[in-house]
Amino acid sequence: MALSPKVPNPWRVGGRHYVLVLLTLTAAFNFVDRQILGVLLEPIGQEFDLPDSMLGLLSGIAFAAFYAILGIPIAALADRHNRRNIIVVCISIFSAMTAVCGAVVSFVQLFLARVGVGIGEAGTMPASQSILSDLYPVEERPSAMGLLAAGGNIGLMLGLLIGGWVNEWYGWRTAFLVAAVPGGLLALAIALTVREPVRKAPPKESSWVSETWQSISLVGRIMSVRRFVIGGTLYGLSAYGIHTWMPVYYIRYHDMSTGEAGTAISIIVGVLGGLGAVGGGVVCAWLSRRDLRWNGWVPAAAISISLPLLIAMLITNNTWLALALFVIPGILSSVYAGPTWSIIQELVPPERRAMAASVYMLIYNLIGLGLGPLAVGVLSDLYIPWLGDESLRWAMCSVLLVSLGGIAAYLLAARSVRDDLRATGSLASTTVPP
Repeated sequence: MALSPKVPNPWRVGGRHYVLVLLTLTAAFNFVDRQILGVLLEPIGQEFDLPDSMLGLLSGIAFAAFYAILGIPIAALADRHNRRNIIVVCISIFSAMTAVCGAVVSFVQLFLARVGVGIGEAGTMPASQSILSDLYPVEERPSAMGLLAAGGNIGLMLGLLIGGWVNEWYGWRTAFLVAAVPGGLLALAIALTVREPVRKAPPKESSWVSETWQSISLVGRIMSVRRFVIGGTLYGLSAYGIHTWMPVYYIRYHDMSTGEAGTAISIIVGVLGGLGAVGGGVVCAWLSRRDLRWNGWVPAAAISISLPLLIAMLITNNTWLALALFVIPGILSSVYAGPTWSIIQELVPPERRAMAASVYMLIYNLIGLGLGPLAVGVLSDLYIPWLGDESLRWAMCSVLLVSLGGIAAYLLAARSVRDDLRATGSLASTTVPP
């Protein structure tokens, strides 16, 4: 029997809150295997004698291209077939490929292994968002999506801690092997205890190629979706560029070890950022009951507060001040995700939700995850003739400025979201001012 969106006890095995917790853990282990590379860049670069631009290529496009592009056909499968099974298979693949990263003996092998990790991780987020959209009504969805987003912060925390300290004790290859283990156990738990939820709309019978084109056209046609996608993507480019290189920044400019840098960043971005993602989702859900424009205003405010603090953090030579200035941006780092994911899901028809999420993730990851770390690495190498050893810090500052475009896009999205939601009939149960 399929799981109903409404059950007497949502915390029971198979209940919607139970499913939310397992999907949050999926996002967490997804990020462990994705982000552990950041704290290992310095020892990997030293072993293979790599410049920053090559490290940026390894941490960015090697993963992002296949992660983003394959998300489309996998999301099409999720709109037609069992989403639970898709998630289980994808977790198994990215966990296995993370273990392979620990066995490589060259840059090319590591590059290809990271491609494999991207292939495995491509299908988890669209299917997870689609499942939660069937389990939670629109007024509760920002909170659920906020918790799902917090999984990324939890994974970032675990990845930095595992990578930083295991590297110090046993080396970076062992760190990859340790990070791969939890995913296999989670895949088994989901396979045995979670059932496919009842869909709110029957799946389409058209081909996935046709459905992909229709979904891309739909995302491009709805003004608010375009603006939310642009806002999230531009912020993602700056955020991935900064967070991927943050361990290297603290190692190079503040003489931290990989373990010390990983611990500091994991507390700020992982613990505090996870609380911020959940809290931001709850606050946005509460505010959105009164005015859905808060789905754009909340991310814009979070990015605006963070930007000057991050620039100040990057240019100071005082280690304690650099850590203190990173606290508030760390808390606000994932606040944008819950409102962005939830409102995009509401702006498109139910049968297109997984595909809409995947189109967003395609753009977000190709540009944000793919180009953010790479841009920092390339700029760092380009700045060396003028700035010498200071090149990385100013490359990170340069990439941060891209988030100004994200602020503008979110503010524009807030202006158009009510009209677009009204056109789809999604405002029937939501109170908004005229």
